[in-house]
Amino acid sequence: MRKPTVSEPYPVRALTLWQPHASAVAVLGKDIENRGWPPSTFGGGLILVHAGLDTDQVAMHHVPRDMELPRGAVVAIARITRAHTDCDGRCSPWADRDSTWHWELSDVVPLPTPVTEVKGRQRLWVPDDPLRRRVAAALPQNGACLAAHLRKEPSACTAALPAAVAVERPARTSACPSTPTK
Repeated sequence: MRKPTVSEPYPVRALTLWQPHASAVAVLGKDIENRGWPPSTFGGGLILVHAGLDTDQVAMHHVPRDMELPRGAVVAIARITRAHTDCDGRCSPWADRDSTWHWELSDVVPLPTPVTEVKGRQRLWVPDDPLRRRVAAALPQNGACLAAHLRKEPSACTAALPAAVAVERPARTSACPSTPTK
């Protein structure tokens, strides 16, 4: 039996990562999330990168000692652009050869101030509207279009984003990286 398809005009999910992985996505350019499962039909959507309460002690040896590692907080927004199983760890320095799936992350926007007191969950989860509004409020000023997307206000996103947030995408007709794609 097939799962029903849910159509959302502004899909956003959240993904809880152990530290330092969440902060590595936000500030160190971690562009692959290693998982044992595919992101299902949620491809190309935005994800809130949530730092869980747990720590990967082995990974702690590979990050700067002075790196801030908030816990129980949303630290960034990213997009899952693709997932693959065929790179054998060569697609990125962040790819783990032992992982079945490598989720490619792009369009990462770190939050200047993490949104704290957020309880995470396993797998991809749906952030509620109050959390989406809190994250929208925490975005840098040049993230107005992304904030409008999080608040589910598409008409508020009429101007092109500054180069720091906008991403060139030939197949896209909008300068907003949060514009839903089909």
